[in-house]
Amino acid sequence: MKAKIFITTLALVAGAGAAGVETATAQDIHVSGRVVAAPYFDSGHRLLFSQTDNIHGTARSAAMGGAFASLGADLSSMSINPAGLGFYRSSDWNFTQSLAITGMDVTSPMMRPGALTAGGSRTSYSLGNVGAAYNVYNGSGTLTSLTLGFGYNRAANFNSRTRIESWGDDSSITDMFARQLNLAAGDPGNPIRPGDLDPSADPWTNTGIYLDEWGAVLGWQTGLVGLNDRGDYGYFDGALPSDGYFGAVVRGGINDYNFSMGANITNILYVGATLNIAEISYTEETSYEEFYTTPGAMFHHMWFDQTTRIKGNGLGVKLGAILRPIEALRIGVAFHSPTWYTLDKYYDGAMGGVFDGMTDSADTGLTLMDTQHFNTAPRLTAGISGVIADRAVLALDWEMSWYDRIRQRGGYAGDVDSSRAESKRLYNPSQTFRAGFEYLTGGVALRAGGSYTMDFTRLDYSDPYLDLSDNPAMSSGFNVTGGLGFELGGGGYLDVAYIYNRARMTDFDLFFHDDGRGGISSQYDLSGGVDVSRSYSPTRTRHMISLTLGSRF
Repeated sequence: MKAKIFITTLALVAGAGAAGVETATAQDIHVSGRVVAAPYFDSGHRLLFSQTDNIHGTARSAAMGGAFASLGADLSSMSINPAGLGFYRSSDWNFTQSLAITGMDVTSPMMRPGALTAGGSRTSYSLGNVGAAYNVYNGSGTLTSLTLGFGYNRAANFNSRTRIESWGDDSSITDMFARQLNLAAGDPGNPIRPGDLDPSADPWTNTGIYLDEWGAVLGWQTGLVGLNDRGDYGYFDGALPSDGYFGAVVRGGINDYNFSMGANITNILYVGATLNIAEISYTEETSYEEFYTTPGAMFHHMWFDQTTRIKGNGLGVKLGAILRPIEALRIGVAFHSPTWYTLDKYYDGAMGGVFDGMTDSADTGLTLMDTQHFNTAPRLTAGISGVIADRAVLALDWEMSWYDRIRQRGGYAGDVDSSRAESKRLYNPSQTFRAGFEYLTGGVALRAGGSYTMDFTRLDYSDPYLDLSDNPAMSSGFNVTGGLGFELGGGGYLDVAYIYNRARMTDFDLFFHDDGRGGISSQYDLSGGVDVSRSYSPTRTRHMISLTLGSRF
């Protein structure tokens, strides 16, 4: 955190600002956006933490597009359909390592040509899978075999980097801060007065200040907003136009720890169950800067750095069955219950400004924390696969995820009823289609596959919130996969997979507000009435290589 060096400079700036501050009218508005409402959990976080993908398991399952609802004898079965463990007639162990290069491309139709550059990439390494399946029973009765599985699986990868640079915009985050303070000051039950915002103000001694107002509090403490002659909060006229820079680095993922069982009943019916303990680790560091180009203005530069950390654990159950009516045909189905999470979110922020060579800064002083209980979307997966000429396997899967059933309990923002309504308003059930192919020749397996997730967001441009999120998550996407498998002798094997992923992410603004009458203003039109389609539209691309080394015994 930056040191609090603001007392003397604040007095100078506040005095100068009394005459040079533009008015922001008090009104009933909702202020949000990626760099404004960071202290809260929002719908984007809940959606992001509900999304998992079958490409992060073993290299064999990844190379076949994750289409393993009806296949088995692979450790990824514990995460996809535990009934697949029933196909083991011996034991197996392996571990998988993955290297991913993630790129984030951002477009914005509201920007004039040449006024925006956006992108960013991040390379990450992860342990994709490690575990073992122990065949504890083989017999000739109704119960033909029983296998227990224990393993770790990487269920999601959050690693990414985003960069946005724009020039000469008639916009400033200081206007948003002024609107926030005027909104709070206009609340007769809980007004914010200048005396509540002095340098000693923090989230514990001013309990009437909401968490998402602390960006505006830091703006006051830093001298970026002040009072005009009418007593309203406003921003300095030197804040427009501005050159803006935004950067975000995200690290972490979802780790699954599986305890599974699969049974083979007369070589016709296979059933299984998994107890899944999930762990979320998420860190986002954002940096936002504005440089001001008004000639002769005393206001030159501001910065706003924020760090968000989310961690916690969840519990879920996976149940599955596979029917093999004839030797060459398999039909599978699996149900994944919601994962019930308890998550803690930690947040801190620091802000500063430069005024005619003087630097003024402030920070939150201590870390803000919010605790949330929520459940992810339940899933249903079905698949069919067939053996062709004893040398090839073709598998087709379909998956339904009910994102409209995401629920939140507790936390500062919302409850079960409001989060239920929000999920139904934002999302439809999601459908994913997967296909995988494997061909065996001379001890080498040739594999290919892919998947496609249909857009499940409810795109209704009459409601601006349906297309905006503080934290982007996937709304649609596809994978193209391929790989090789090698027998090493003595039961050993080596599998290699390549995965190309492209995902359309939910749109976001850096900051925006709703005037309470159906009008949206973003940082690019502070007067109101901005079409929701003018927000930032990110697309994520990922190249990933996975390698599995294992042995059957």
